[in-house]
Order: sequence, then structure tokens, then C-alpha cells
Amino acid sequence: MYNKPVAYFITFTTYGTWLHGDPRQSVIRDNGIPKLIAPNEHLYRQKMEKLKHPPVELDQNQRVIVLDTLIQHCLLKQWRLFAAHVRSNHVHALIQASHGIDEVMTGLKIWATRKLREGGYSYPKVWTVGGSKRYIFTNEKLCEKIHYVIYEQGAMMQYYLDSSFQSLVL
Repeated sequence: MYNKPVAYFITFTTYGTWLHGDPRQSVIRDNGIPKLIAPNEHLYRQKMEKLKHPPVELDQNQRVIVLDTLIQHCLLKQWRLFAAHVRSNHVHALIQASHGIDEVMTGLKIWATRKLREGGYSYPKVWTVGGSKRYIFTNEKLCEKIHYVIYEQGAMMQYYLDSSFQSLVL
């Protein structure tokens, strides 16, 4: 029997900031199966040379725009945003939604791009194609992921934490 997920754990990166061959490793899908790609300087340089514009790193104002957009989009769609952290080169979000995980991630990226452009930022591409989409099935795992998103990303940047979870993840 299929258990309904408690939440979706979604991560997506900004354009050109996490390429195949990167020292941090990356993932490629081979016939739908994710495979880890080891660091490879030659591959990394090849991917860097193919970029159509410089990598996108979000400044504080841009991160605020993206976070506000995530919050507003979740409110509009009546999705529950448990936690989000907008970093300079990636976004993490934990969301409970009535829509499928692909539609949720696509919606977040589309609206964040739109709001950045309305704010005067005119990157041809803001985000990489795809992203990481994981299902969270227990409240315990949800609390672990919330803690990871908020407290294990390095220096705090623009973040949101559902007030009902603050005491559980400290």
C-alpha cells in the first residue's frame, strides 16, 4: 500500500553554479536512475565553457524576492511551507501540497523567476534544469530535514520556518 508523503523536500540550484564534474559531486539520471558523478576537472571545464551566460549568484535582495515569492505562492496555492532557505546558489523548501512534486517545484521556479524579472533582474536563465525532489514520509524525518534546511547550511541567509516547528528542531 502506498503511503502519502508528509511533505516534499525540494532543492534547486541557480544557473551555472553546480555543474557536472564539480568538486562537490553531482547527479545525472541514466534511464531515470540517479547516478553520482565524481569530481572531474576536465568535465567541469567543458560544462563551464558551454554556459550561455555567467553563473547566477543571488544577492541579499534577490534572495528576499525569492523567499517572499515562495511564501506567497504557497499561500496562494494553499500549500503548507514548513521551511525554506534561499542561499546564494540554491534553494531548499519543505512543502506539503495537494499537487505533485514536479508541479510544485516547477511552480516555485517559474514564479521566482517572474518576480526576479519584475524586480529588474533580467537573467536569461536563473535556475538549472530540474532539481532534487524527495518525499518525506514521517514527522521525524520532516523535523530532521527542517533542521538541516535551517541550521545546517552555513551562515543563515534568507529563510522561513513554520512557527509550529521552531521548538521541535532547535
